[in-house]
Amino acid sequence: MNKSQVLDDAKKSKYQTIELSDLKIISFGDTAIVVGTFDAKHSDKDGKPLQDHERYVDTWRKMPDGKWQCIAEGNTILR
Repeated sequence: MNKSQVLDDAKKSKYQTIELSDLKIISFGDTAIVVGTFDAKHSDKDGKPLQDHERYVDTWRKMPDGKWQCIAEGNTILR
């Protein structure tokens, strides 16, 4: 999916629970790698119940204005 499809899908989903666990943060100056597990129960735009169990890696960069911005992300669906 492209960016607009992901955002559209997220806006139509209704989340009941979201849990982040196994969170690890490794920092290298103005860059940080965040690894964790994402579990969510939600419904899609048609009300169909869904459940996600994923492992993710996000790369964050501290910007010149001092705010952190996610510059890359990836995830793997766990069964």
